[in-house]
Amino acid sequence: MKSRLRYFYVACLILVSFVASACASNFVQTKDFEQPYYFSIDEESKIKNDDTNVAILKAVQKYRDAMANKDIETLKSMVSKDYYENGSTTDDLTDDYGNERIEEILNDYLAQSVKDIRYIIEIKQLTQKGLEYYVDYQYIWNFRYEVAGQSYWQSKNDTNRLTLVEEDGEWKIKGGL
Repeated sequence: MKSRLRYFYVACLILVSFVASACASNFVQTKDFEQPYYFSIDEESKIKNDDTNVAILKAVQKYRDAMANKDIETLKSMVSKDYYENGSTTDDLTDDYGNERIEEILNDYLAQSVKDIRYIIEIKQLTQKGLEYYVDYQYIWNFRYEVAGQSYWQSKNDTNRLTLVEEDGEWKIKGGL
């Protein structure tokens, strides 16, 4: 009798483990990515775990890593030929720019001014509209910059949206840098 009960418990444990692992794999999780402290998926995001979503999120992680490492070449390679940014000001066209100014913007901002960067991203949502995918995320951005020989730290905690499109088999950023 004891052996039957033991087999029953073992079978139940196996079944519960199987069901739990099957449910967990339906959605993308932080553990699916490198550097979970710097790049994480909000548990409430419920992003379907499929090849497209994982590839898009890996592109976002690549973007985060390139920003944190001030890797301008990688960032330039990730920008869509149709990139456009309005600088979050819809009524002021003077801060708008497209792909033609990406290198200038990145060099001015990352290469010359910023000395150290700590960039933490938590993915909140991934949605699709037509051929565009939108990744909404919360970020903590700490950076050190120098002005006239003096070093300063600045922090920012905010949300952002990256717009990604597939070009030549790679996910490219179309907006939101």
